Amino acid sequence: MSKMTVVINDDLEKRFRATIFEDKGMKRGNIHAAIEEAVEMWIKERTTKKRASLEQK
Repeated sequence: MSKMTVVINDDLEKRFRATIFEDKGMKRGNIHAAIEEAVEMWIKERTTKKRASLEQK
């Protein structure tokens, strides 16, 4: 497992934490799980767009 340190906008962090709390509650590990899910979604979106772009050529 790797460790990554990031700096994000305060408002974005507040909204992210609030959404995690609403969705999953404030249990240990929920922020970690939500960040992993967000990164996976970001990667999937980018690779899908890239694949679609290549198919159009």
